[in-house]
Amino acid sequence: MRNNNNFEGLILAAGNSSRFKFADRTSKKYFLKFRNSNILGYIITGMIKTGIRKIKIVTSNIVNNTKYKKKVLKSINRRWIELSNLEIDIIENKFPERENGYSLFLGLNKISSKYTILSMADHIFSQNVFSIMIDNYEEDDILLATDPMYDEGYYDKEDATKVFGKKKFIINMGKSLKKYNRLDMGVFILKTKIIKNICNNVESNFNKFGVTNVVLSARDSELKVDCYDFPSTVWLDIDNYKKYYQLKRLFNKSSNIHPFGLISNEYVTYYHKKRIYEDNFKSK
Repeated sequence: MRNNNNFEGLILAAGNSSRFKFADRTSKKYFLKFRNSNILGYIITGMIKTGIRKIKIVTSNIVNNTKYKKKVLKSINRRWIELSNLEIDIIENKFPERENGYSLFLGLNKISSKYTILSMADHIFSQNVFSIMIDNYEEDDILLATDPMYDEGYYDKEDATKVFGKKKFIINMGKSLKKYNRLDMGVFILKTKIIKNICNNVESNFNKFGVTNVVLSARDSELKVDCYDFPSTVWLDIDNYKKYYQLKRLFNKSSNIHPFGLISNEYVTYYHKKRIYEDNFKSK
């Protein structure tokens, strides 16, 4: 495995979770209880287990940044992880209506590492896709995790972002594609400086734009934009209660599949001694 000190994690979490119809607009679907933690807790833990020690989370509607960060830290498994050199930074997107490309723009402009591993805040996988992606990374400007759809999965094709690729090269992508042979799984490796420049250019020309627009702009700039297939990974995009309940059924504690490959007797603990996470928080 390469030196993961060259990687920073970026999690896009600025969506308003409208399909969940929370009474409180500050409530987030990624804080929904999942096993002994929550959805975001497992995503962060997956990154940390890969060797990522710097993680930035772009979110919206933060009432209190300090309380939000404490809630994030409480979500992380401390049985496995030494938190003393972990850096988690919260970035507020005050204009989430500009879509997730704008969140990417905000996040990349705060990252100094050579590479960024990007994840959505509502995707759960049966393998540690972050680790596998890094182990198989070959200096692509963008590398996207994709499902080649060899087996019937738990994805929603209508709602998913489709990808058309030849071998590993991404030719086109978008939700309305008629010709496609893969699905976007929501995890990317980016060359930070190069994609930051692409993102800044897109942001200067469009009020609303998505991560897909940034990928296609990189393709149009003749950068190396590739995909890496995960043919046997179970994954879910938790965008409504139906998918949330399906997640809980698939990854229940007696299941033989585990979120990010984290085995059941090494579960993420949701409640921890107050001093542990407060000491970590104060050290930042």
